Amino acid sequence: GMVFAGGCASGSLYKTGEGNMNALLVVLSISVTQALFVDVGGWTNKLVPQSWRESALSKGLPESINVGDGWVDQYLAGYVWDQPVTTFAKMSGWANDSFAGAFLGNLLTGVVLPAAVLLLVVYIFWSRKSFMRRRTKDGLSTNTFYDELAGYWAMITANRRTAIAGLILGIACGLHMFVIQGLRVKFGVKNAGTLLERMGFDFGISVNGTVFDPGYWYVTTQEAQWVGWAFQKLGTENMDNIYFGFVNGIPNPAINPADWMSLALIGGAAVMALLNNEFRFKKPTLELATWAIIGGALMGIGSRLGLGCNVGAFFVRVSQGDPSGWLFGLGMIGGAFIGVKFFNWWTERKMAKQFAATDF
Repeated sequence: GMVFAGGCASGSLYKTGEGNMNALLVVLSISVTQALFVDVGGWTNKLVPQSWRESALSKGLPESINVGDGWVDQYLAGYVWDQPVTTFAKMSGWANDSFAGAFLGNLLTGVVLPAAVLLLVVYIFWSRKSFMRRRTKDGLSTNTFYDELAGYWAMITANRRTAIAGLILGIACGLHMFVIQGLRVKFGVKNAGTLLERMGFDFGISVNGTVFDPGYWYVTTQEAQWVGWAFQKLGTENMDNIYFGFVNGIPNPAINPADWMSLALIGGAAVMALLNNEFRFKKPTLELATWAIIGGALMGIGSRLGLGCNVGAFFVRVSQGDPSGWLFGLGMIGGAFIGVKFFNWWTERKMAKQFAATDF
């Protein structure tokens, strides 16, 4: 999906802020696809394994949640909820909130070492050759461990501005999560749904009194909420499924905290583009629009099956020491590889037809 669309869900948001209308189509496609996919039932129930259905029905969910009608509902309640949840800390025999568990288990074993290994693979197969060629040209040695370490570090810091920005962004996100959780503890509020109810807003709040409020950067769920809210207003019942009705809700976008996160991202990208004289309205061609819609649809479906996009299902889970984050990452790599291969085949096929039709 990311290959076809030309970017991920969050990337499409900031590109929209820069005036890229193709990216806006991606965002719309992701949003609509999710809202439709999480509520699809009917004939898709025949595709649900009987074990999922039985497990889902045994969960004792409220009557307002029609868990027996909906592929995604039965996938979540009948399969996903039955899977064990673990972390690298627990796998090492430590508690998540212990020093050893947090730093040696989840951080060192769960983040630093796997990331270092992946970067090493990238260095060996893609970056090393050109680095060593430059050292040879400059008359420097190329056969010591120090040389390899220098090449590895040069690859990581190749774009110093991006590296520094990434570091600052990571620290800012960590502080954001820390402050939000601190405010929740101080005021005894676990979810923004509680605040909305206290202010008199009761439409679109889940049966548990919650709305989507992760307390950190997330993308795809609030996009689904936009369309889910619109469909609900147009007469479609969206509060009888697990995704909206039991967990995330579909509050008015104007008072939905997560919505404002995405809108702020678009606005911030627009401001930076204007300040750097890079803002341009880019009208998509029919072909690019088609790929944007297809890619967005694939990302919408994938984000619901994987329980998040590359932010929520990969970066967030990896940072929390969840091994499933790395599994999601491997899936992304495999999907991107297939997408690139398909796109290359499609492009070469198209060019061959164009050349064949050209009369020299």
